[in-house]
Amino acid sequence: MLDSLAYQRSSPIHFAEGLQGHLLMCHGVLDDNVQFQDIVRLTQRLIELRKENWELAIYPLEPHGFREPSSWADEYKRILKLFEENL
Repeated sequence: MLDSLAYQRSSPIHFAEGLQGHLLMCHGVLDDNVQFQDIVRLTQRLIELRKENWELAIYPLEPHGFREPSSWADEYKRILKLFEENL
């Protein structure tokens, strides 16, 4: 990491306690921009905080920008559901 201080300051894990609305996290396991371990840490933090209004969808074959049509379809289905239930 070239700028670890900026990375630490921008990490969503530091803002997890303030989560009030609903959160959908869609993450590719092969992401080389946002490491998979980061989404795992954020998930653990949400569990520790006893947050209940979040969902994690993992995509085992996807990098940072999804490539598979099935992944896109699944992600957009989840986004639509989130909108329908919360907006």
